[in-house]
Amino acid sequence: MEHIRYKKETEVVTFQGKEITLENLSPVFTPEQEAAKRRELEQQLYDVFRKYADKRRAEETGS
Repeated sequence: MEHIRYKKETEVVTFQGKEITLENLSPVFTPEQEAAKRRELEQQLYDVFRKYADKRRAEETGS
């Protein structure tokens, strides 16, 4: 299993008179990892689109 590095962003915000520290961690991918993640996401979105497009098509044809 690969080790994933993260970029850390820290911001201090005021909420109801109190200071709160927010930390955001974002993964840092190699170009190859990023391309693989993008393909995976695109495939998942396509699968969802197909599911609902097929369902709508069936409703329109009265099946």
